[in-house]
Amino acid sequence: MLSGRLKNGVRFAILPRRGDEPGLGLLMRNEGGFLEEQRPGERGLAHLIEHIAFLSPTTGAPDDLHHLVHIGSHVTFPAPSAGTTSWRETNYFFSTTTTSLADLDTMLGLLREVATDLTFRRDAVDEGRAQVVQEMAGRKLGNDIYADYIAAVAPGSPTDVIDAQNSDDVPSASIDTIRALYHRLYQPTNMMIVIVGNVDPAEAKGLIQKRFGDWKGARFVRTPVPTFQPDRITPISFSARPQTPRIAMVTVVMPTPRPKKSPRRQAAGMLMDMLAIQAADNRLSRAQPDAPPGKVGMFIEHGEQGHRLIMLWDNFAADQWRPAVAGLWRTVCDLRTTGFSDGEWEAARQGVLRDLEQRADTMGATANVELAKDLSHALAAHRTLIPPDQLLRYARSFLPTVSAAKGNRWFKLQWRAGVEHLRVEAPEMARVGEPVAAIRATADQTIEPPICKVRR
Repeated sequence: MLSGRLKNGVRFAILPRRGDEPGLGLLMRNEGGFLEEQRPGERGLAHLIEHIAFLSPTTGAPDDLHHLVHIGSHVTFPAPSAGTTSWRETNYFFSTTTTSLADLDTMLGLLREVATDLTFRRDAVDEGRAQVVQEMAGRKLGNDIYADYIAAVAPGSPTDVIDAQNSDDVPSASIDTIRALYHRLYQPTNMMIVIVGNVDPAEAKGLIQKRFGDWKGARFVRTPVPTFQPDRITPISFSARPQTPRIAMVTVVMPTPRPKKSPRRQAAGMLMDMLAIQAADNRLSRAQPDAPPGKVGMFIEHGEQGHRLIMLWDNFAADQWRPAVAGLWRTVCDLRTTGFSDGEWEAARQGVLRDLEQRADTMGATANVELAKDLSHALAAHRTLIPPDQLLRYARSFLPTVSAAKGNRWFKLQWRAGVEHLRVEAPEMARVGEPVAAIRATADQTIEPPICKVRR
């Protein structure tokens, strides 16, 4: 892989890869998503700019509405989505139809126009407004449910204090306000270009230099990211929304750890997470052998919002919240006190190896553009992108060294590093008198050790 920065600060990464795809994966990542929308009247505008990029004429083609689509469609494959905006960035990604340097140069030229030359013509802006308002309306319920959850387990974090999906400003923001945010965010030091596929790295770098090297931007001052406030996390919460999917959750939240510097240490951290998830999934599934796949489980997430989250869940049926809470709390108590057995840990090791072997066998089928996304995320987080076959090699030497005793020590340290929270979401909670007290009583009556009682 060839990576680095141009003199103006534009970051690049080129990953040569031979495969069956006829073309290249190409991504432009602009650092600056919802977190930067903190001035009055800006909420939702980073997302709106992403849509306008596909609609707006540019200074070099002022009469060409949908300029990016008109030119780009001749050299790229159609896709359900070619842009996303999240907390920290906006991504534009395409798959070219050939590996021709001329096609790559065409797309890099279009992306440069997106980065610097949008005109924000009124008809393009109005079309973008309508698209974003419709898109956000369809996602509002899910976003609100997730925001309620984050407000309980990670209060003070961006998802709690910033209504990122609120599109109230999108219908009314002036073009001057939209343009001002665009010029503030789209700066050379905020930009990353990633190319993956059968391409000569030196030639691809030359094209990036040709298209982006003369870009002169202003100094960008990044907005500080709010962090969650552990002292505000209550022991128990609930949601009784009529539309809420039924779920019981036990969550531990802690600050996101700094990434390890060496790839081997990064791989070790990934493998420990995978082992713990596999072992917990197995135990929860054994407790409910007739449950459908995915009803119970555990996941570990490094959120964009600055926290690491470990969660065990049970998607229970109607009026079954008490058994779900009891089963989850009993499992958590057992893991916190006695941990996993030798047999459970060995089964988890074998499960992780099987999963990695499957990933390694199918890695050739991964699309270039998907690898470009993964690579951009890794570079932005100061991590190494470890391919499945390399992670499998690490696993074969590392996993045999991790005994159940070592794994249990690791898991307990992880759990104690954060703040524990028990939550129930179900419409029927509206019929429960004093839901918090009822949830606490259900959990505390499940177990014997005083250490496992729900904290006050």
